Amino acid sequence: MSRVAMLGPVAPFPASSPRASPRGSPHAVLSVPSTSLRARPDSVGERASVSSETRGSVQELPDLMDRIHNMGLSEEYQAYRERYLGWRRGGAEGVSGELNAVSLEEKKGGWGYWYPTIQEWQWKRTLSYWISVTFFEGSLFFTLSSFLACYSGHLGHIRSALTTWGYAAGKVHYFACTYLMCVETINMTNADDDGSQGKRRQIRKLNGEPETDPEETESSDASSTAEDECRDGSTRKFYYWPFHWRTALSNLKRLGVGPWPYLASVAYFIGVWVFAIGLICELGGFFPEQVTYWVIFWTFLVGSICFTAGGIFECIENGVFTTLKLDQGYCGAVLNTVGGALFLGGSLMGYSEDLAFEANFSFGVGSLLFAFGSAVMILMWKDEQFGLTFLAVLNNLGGANGRPLLERPGEPNEKNNTFSRRGAVFIMIYCMTGTVSVYDFLCVLCDDTYQDTKDASYLRTVERAFNALLPCIFAHMMLALNAGVYKTPRIAPFHQLYVACRWIAAIMVMNSSARVIEAISIASREHATE
Repeated sequence: MSRVAMLGPVAPFPASSPRASPRGSPHAVLSVPSTSLRARPDSVGERASVSSETRGSVQELPDLMDRIHNMGLSEEYQAYRERYLGWRRGGAEGVSGELNAVSLEEKKGGWGYWYPTIQEWQWKRTLSYWISVTFFEGSLFFTLSSFLACYSGHLGHIRSALTTWGYAAGKVHYFACTYLMCVETINMTNADDDGSQGKRRQIRKLNGEPETDPEETESSDASSTAEDECRDGSTRKFYYWPFHWRTALSNLKRLGVGPWPYLASVAYFIGVWVFAIGLICELGGFFPEQVTYWVIFWTFLVGSICFTAGGIFECIENGVFTTLKLDQGYCGAVLNTVGGALFLGGSLMGYSEDLAFEANFSFGVGSLLFAFGSAVMILMWKDEQFGLTFLAVLNNLGGANGRPLLERPGEPNEKNNTFSRRGAVFIMIYCMTGTVSVYDFLCVLCDDTYQDTKDASYLRTVERAFNALLPCIFAHMMLALNAGVYKTPRIAPFHQLYVACRWIAAIMVMNSSARVIEAISIASREHATE
């Protein structure tokens, strides 16, 4: 849980800053200009007013911004606050006037409806980031290994490093990606869930209002099927097991989302595990060669069917078969579906050993399309479309590109600038750096030039392998850093250091690529002379 959330309701800002609304949503922590205290027609056409006594009680609340600043969360809090204000003022849909708390809570499908708390926004932002990153990096492993497998006869002693172990690394990334997709869909929440209702009751109690209202009672009754998911009135039980399918489907139905996000997630997840069975059989050598061949064929066939089904479910979720929106989610879902279909084609061609080249090539092109689809997902994350390609309801909650709209008094709406396209491209470069570095690491371990009985040679191999893996470690440290950085630092020297790390990663990927190409060249020459 976010440390900001532990502070409780944050008091209004000083007199010169925007103040919290006394009848704010569950998040009075998010300050609203004092002009929001003006009367406004509520949902039934009556005029809501705020008494001077209520204003005074709000103004007397302590200012906790110093505590937030001391905890190092000022930038994080400000990022969420700006997005919440943009939705609260109706900036995303151009609503005139200002919204009171009642009409705000009735507004379904808006930004604050799906991100009712700062920890909910952090959770979905971080989860979607790692889903897109691991999907992209896993696709890179599959792409390179599949194309290299087309010429496996020329790879010599590093053949297994560049093909089989490359597939293994890709499956690890795909497993992480699909597992996180399942976890997100199973634990999907919004502003109507019990945790947010409990906070709304606390706000009403603080303002001297009834702790419950008929609408909240109706919402609680409607979600009674999910009561077993709550430990108490304000905390929801978190599910880690990805096959809680009854919970996932009932939860998504209650939220009005539909079953397709979970079906897509679990189809990909099952596909990864089925692929892994064939890979384990190939690596372990548990069965005779003929049995291993058929195990690999059927596992790859079933896994490909699951990946194709996952892509189709994404297409249904994004309206591919009923609309022609051609937005990012639409294009990403189409790319994933075509990639799965090419996986299926490659698996079918694997039935004949004479079509080994064509089968590997089909897998390579399919993996490349998955890489393009995951690159689209990274761009969607950059635009704060945290639903990515499998959860369309979280996309397009703001402007034309899905980014939240910010509104400042007396100024037109503007899109909030988070990560630039350049930043998204460097995230992809970090993934490439990690991928090529792992191939370099595997090539060194398989390089029999230094494999003999001398301890010195063994230590030399370990040293070279560790040096080859350093770019991967650096790249993933930068990926972890980007998961929590909302904007490129502007203050010297942090801005210069941050930009320098980007270009160091670019140099590293070129260096590691040159080393892998050199290893392939040497192995090919050795194979030709045998």
